[in-house]
Amino acid sequence: MKRAKVALITGATSGIGAAAARAFSAHGLQVILLGRRPGKLAAALRALPRRRGARTLCADLSSLTELRALLRGLRASVPRLDLLVHCAGEYEWTRPGSLDAGGFARLFDVNVRAPYLLTQGLLPALARAGGQVIFLNSSIVRGSGEGLALYKATQHALQGFTDSLRQDLNRRGVRVSSLYPGRTATPRMRRIYAREGRRYRPGKLLSAAQLAQLLVAMSELPPRLELTDLHVRSLTPY
Repeated sequence: MKRAKVALITGATSGIGAAAARAFSAHGLQVILLGRRPGKLAAALRALPRRRGARTLCADLSSLTELRALLRGLRASVPRLDLLVHCAGEYEWTRPGSLDAGGFARLFDVNVRAPYLLTQGLLPALARAGGQVIFLNSSIVRGSGEGLALYKATQHALQGFTDSLRQDLNRRGVRVSSLYPGRTATPRMRRIYAREGRRYRPGKLLSAAQLAQLLVAMSELPPRLELTDLHVRSLTPY
């Protein structure tokens, strides 16, 4: 019997991550949902169109202790991993003159350290499956924003290590891709619009479901074909 493909999705309880989990489940993959809130994980699991083989893992990716425990459990229980999708991320504003080193640490730990260590730690399982890693980045790498210097720095760091890591992973038969979406209708974007004092009109933005379908398409490329970077945005002015 043909082995069902396995996908691990971080940030799977909300927004793009939750939509991606549903989309990959609908395409017949056994999905592992990773999040930090048990209640939201349970709800995300119930929302899957196919729950056979699906499961949840609870961990705070800003905690190195929890991250290491997570990797130990995954290495023991997931010998082959076909797809690793990094959707988890932190987003914070920084006030001018702020010396909040804690805020910088949270952004860096979740946006850079966690995806790096997860990818490295799961490389044996990815290599056995001839798998793929997809990083959800941000259009901020091509733009700017008031109070977003630290957030932007972490996204550039993610971009930098992804490009370099690709060379190492390709040699093991693992493909590496990055998706850079523009403004997308998610709970985070609603908060961003509220902070900006602007009317939130989700119909003018990208949708999480649209991006989830893109992620599925990126995972179904023919063998030996790698899509390195995909930048997308809404055609509708917002």
